[in-house]
Amino acid sequence: MVSEQELIEQIRHGELGSFKMLFERYYCAILAFARGIVDNDFHADEITQNVFIRIWIKRATLDPDRNFKSFLYTLTRHEVADYFRSDRYDRYRCRLELLREAEHVQDRFAAEYDAERMRQMVLDEIERMPAQRREVFRLSRIEGLANDQIAERLRISKRTVEGHLNKALGTLRSKVGKFVC
Repeated sequence: MVSEQELIEQIRHGELGSFKMLFERYYCAILAFARGIVDNDFHADEITQNVFIRIWIKRATLDPDRNFKSFLYTLTRHEVADYFRSDRYDRYRCRLELLREAEHVQDRFAAEYDAERMRQMVLDEIERMPAQRREVFRLSRIEGLANDQIAERLRISKRTVEGHLNKALGTLRSKVGKFVC
């Protein structure tokens, strides 16, 4: 295995095979480092490629006696900083915010649609009830009257009111409860 200093020296003289070896040796580590900071695979890959392109362009100035790994991570941090200062990052962040907002709006519309659908199902089931049961339910749940008041208004017993309410609620649970679950 060729030492790091030898690889750097060969790269300084334009040896492409040595550069390829260096690239293969460090690419995954630099990519993982960039991905950990940027949290976006595409941009992390782009940053990593820029690091190696910069090394190739500045190959004549590389110092074989310097700690190359440290230099490589420093170069990566600079590329990441450039990325965060760039328009690409701002556009990416804006797109993410738009996507999150779109998901929120979609969820809100879906919830409103579901609530409206549920309301309509309840109204349809109430309309299908016998007239007296429907009236008892309306007086109890919509007007908020107590069972005594409903019995007095409709001139029926309190027990009949309770029976109608129990049947009405049972019907709604059986028909609309499936939708809720």
